[in-house]
Amino acid sequence: MMKRVILAMTMACALALGGCMAGNKAPAATATPEPTAAPTEAPMDTPEEGLGMMADEKLNAAVEQIYEKQPVELMMAPVTAVDLTNTDWLSYNTGLSAELADKVDAGVLSESMTGSQAYSLVVLRLKDAADGETVARTMMENIDPAKWVCVMADQQMVSVYGDTVVYCMADSNLIDPALVMAAANEVLGTPDYSDTVVTEY
Repeated sequence: MMKRVILAMTMACALALGGCMAGNKAPAATATPEPTAAPTEAPMDTPEEGLGMMADEKLNAAVEQIYEKQPVELMMAPVTAVDLTNTDWLSYNTGLSAELADKVDAGVLSESMTGSQAYSLVVLRLKDAADGETVARTMMENIDPAKWVCVMADQQMVSVYGDTVVYCMADSNLIDPALVMAAANEVLGTPDYSDTVVTEY
């Protein structure tokens, strides 16, 4: 199992490097994210991050329903569990601190494993729906839209549906986050809170 995970990570790194060298959308004026946002050691130190955990069934089903209504064509984009105990990965993928992680019951992440496609969908279920807006705002403020280094998202969107928070960011030339979030509305209903950030690069 570990050999397969390491092989998958090696392939993903090779594809990501190829994407960077091929001149994917990476503005020259943008600085590389600080190591604290995405520790370069973390992926290799914890190759099983998400992959070795069972994704929450209800959240996984919600993502599947969203993708049924709005297909997202990406290379190697599985739905994996968000490890709420790994503070580095938690911050990198959700923008949440360990303190806010205590308010989360479960989470799933869907994004391309190649690293050269700027797209991320995060779905969290909270222990208390009253924390929805706080968690959503924190995600919008802290998730780095350039976390992939050589590509970046120009649109970020978040919505709260009771105890469920859905966050999507993408390069709109690759995937339109508004379409993904519209599908989320169809699956989860009218949001209690929503926010959108569009960045011109």
